[in-house]
Amino acid sequence: MANASYPPPIQGHGLVLRPWDEDLVRQMAAWGERGFPYSAFDLGYLKDPQRARTKLAWAREAGPHRHFVACEGPRAVGRLSVNLRDTAGLYLWGVHVPPEHEGRGVCRRMMAAAMGWLEAEYPASDFILTSNAFSERAHHAYLALGFEVTETRWHHESDLAMQLWKVAPAEREALSPFLRFSNGRWEVRTHVMKRKRGAPMALSPGRRGEVPSGTA
Repeated sequence: MANASYPPPIQGHGLVLRPWDEDLVRQMAAWGERGFPYSAFDLGYLKDPQRARTKLAWAREAGPHRHFVACEGPRAVGRLSVNLRDTAGLYLWGVHVPPEHEGRGVCRRMMAAAMGWLEAEYPASDFILTSNAFSERAHHAYLALGFEVTETRWHHESDLAMQLWKVAPAEREALSPFLRFSNGRWEVRTHVMKRKRGAPMALSPGRRGEVPSGTA
């Protein structure tokens, strides 16, 4: 059984993955934001000291989840989380690269570094993530890392559903191919993507732009 604590900083592909700390929270609070429909990933609320303390405590609490910030030197450039105990596999979620750090393969590199550590610590497990179908550019990164779409389903995502009631009709219409209103609530088309451990990875981005995955 792998150690339940955080590992030493995970180094690889020009990045260091570190657990959340106060300095990293301050940096993430200053990241650029994408807004709708990626609002769930925006971290501007961390500018509030109380909310920042609460979120940091959440990110460091004991349990099945590990929360990492990808750094280039002292600079935070991305983040991701993993559920170590999901029954479907090592579940990657909260994959987020802010707009000012996109276009340099940060998403692929931090995921590759994390998966390298996870493959060594949890050799019997494969990987899984979910991604909203409208996050098309993110899918290029996931496919390049060896993930494959194994299922597409409708999912109620509460944060997105709340925003859908607030945005202008034109903004909602742009997402119409990926949305449905069913049983009194909004649902979004979602891809389930899986990766076998050891699958080959291509780390150079094929196009500019890494959009948050919409993982849950």
